[in-house]
Parts: sequence; C-alpha cells; structure tokens
Amino acid sequence: MCTVMTIDQEHLLGRTMDFPPRTPWHLTYLPQGYRWRAANMPTTYCNQRALLGGMRVVDDHYLVGDGINDAGMAMAELFFPVEADYPTTVQPGTHGLTPQDFIMWALGNHATVSELAADLDRVTVIDARWYDHQRYPFHWLVMDKTGTYVIEPLGDHLRVRANPLAVFTNTPSLDEQLEKLAAYLGQPTTASVSQLMAAAANTSKPFPTGGNSVQRFIKAAIYRWEKTPRNVAALRTFLQSVTVPNSPAHAHNYTHYQAVIDLANLRYDFHDLHSGAVVSHDLPYLMREYPTVPQRFE
Repeated sequence: MCTVMTIDQEHLLGRTMDFPPRTPWHLTYLPQGYRWRAANMPTTYCNQRALLGGMRVVDDHYLVGDGINDAGMAMAELFFPVEADYPTTVQPGTHGLTPQDFIMWALGNHATVSELAADLDRVTVIDARWYDHQRYPFHWLVMDKTGTYVIEPLGDHLRVRANPLAVFTNTPSLDEQLEKLAAYLGQPTTASVSQLMAAAANTSKPFPTGGNSVQRFIKAAIYRWEKTPRNVAALRTFLQSVTVPNSPAHAHNYTHYQAVIDLANLRYDFHDLHSGAVVSHDLPYLMREYPTVPQRFE
C-alpha cells in the first residue's frame, strides 16, 4: 500500500512505507565498504557507496526499503504482486539476487540511473526467499539529478524507463496505471504523459476516495500536477493524506513510516509513526563520523 512522489526541480523524494515488517523499520546508515551476501547466493559484495535509508534487519542482514547513496541517487521499493515476472534460475554469466537484495546492490554500487541501467544485464533477480524465509515481489522507483525512473520485472527481465509523472504505487504496472489515469481524466488511452500531466493539472474531478493502489496513483498524480508541491512541507502534506492509520481495520497493512529524501543535500528525514519521532541525518556527516561502522537509529 506504499505511495511515492518526487519533485524533480527540488530533488526531493517522499514515500509512505506501508509494508508489514516482521522486524521493525529504522533509519540506518551503511558505510562505504560494507560487505554483504545476497540470500541463498554465493557472491559476497563490497559496497562502493555509503547508504542512508529505511531498513530492517534479520540476523545481521539488512533489507533496504528505500534510501540514498553518497552519489545522490535515491531508490524506493514497492510491492508488486501478481505482475512481477522473475526468472526461477540465475542466468549464466550473471550474479543472482533476490528481489529483497536488488536495492542494496543498486544503491551500493552505482552513482547514476544510467550507470545502473547499463549494469542490469550483469545480474538476475530471481523468485527466491530472503533471510526471513519470505518472498517479496517488488518494483522500484529510482531518482537522480536527471529525473525520476522506474524499474519493473516484466517479461522475465528488468525494464527501466523514465517516469516524468513523478508518482508511483504498488501493482499494477506503470503502463496500466497510466491507462487507468487516462480513463479517470477522460483522456484517450493513447494520451502522452505530457497530456496526462496537463489533464491532471486542470481537472475538475475530485480525488478518488478509495485507498487501493490505482486510486492512490490517481490521487498522487492529480495532487502532483494540480497543486504543484515545491518543498518539503508540501510533500509532507501529501504523504499525510495517503497515510494509512494503524486501526482494527488496518491491523497489518498500515503506514509504518514516512520518508522525505533530499538528494541535493544527501539528507533523509524518517518519521516513525509508531513512536511519532522524526529522525533526520545527513549522509556526509555520518560518513565522517562513522567511516567503517553501520549505525541504526532507533
């Protein structure tokens, strides 16, 4: 039930994390040189980039829900059941990753989206269990100074593409979400993204009232282009509007944290909805203070 919005002009990314964890999410820092191994795979990786993000830990293994690296590339994973199409075996000549490990590899070893896209053929993301013995189908939003993109596991391979609409949610795929947005706005299915931006900015239709991923995508698109948020405060206002409260009706799928990532300043604001605390850190400071030791902020 997660929702992501970006503001390219200000290099901001905001997201709600609604995925029910088996261990708690906390803001976590991993230094350059952090070594890790993908679940059920033989290869050990040594990250070239320091990371700061929302993570959870199982037996000393970190699962990165979202984060930013020291090159200013940010990334967020979102639940992608039914449509995710992963190979079941590692392709010859590639390294195997589970969907849960992909974001660690991507952020830990790439400076830009173009660099990451050029490297995708070196890995195979397979349908396999992680260290907590669970399978999680994901697709990903990734952002750098050039704009906002998505990576989706479709057709048995990873597909990267630009997402100038600047919003993203869970299943279905981006193409299907754009078709449903066009229908809601009274536009033809052949409408370009630019046409959908203009239609969202000028629509007289209200926000959808439901909370499924299609309704949240439509709401996010209208908010993004009608209200044109420009700063952290406006982004926080939007995130609050799609936050799912912990209640008897939402005992499992509710918002655990809200995140705002500032790519220009390498800053992460983590709003823990369990405690109400907002924890903020700058990656350059952490790299100076903790050059070799991971830090978990609870």
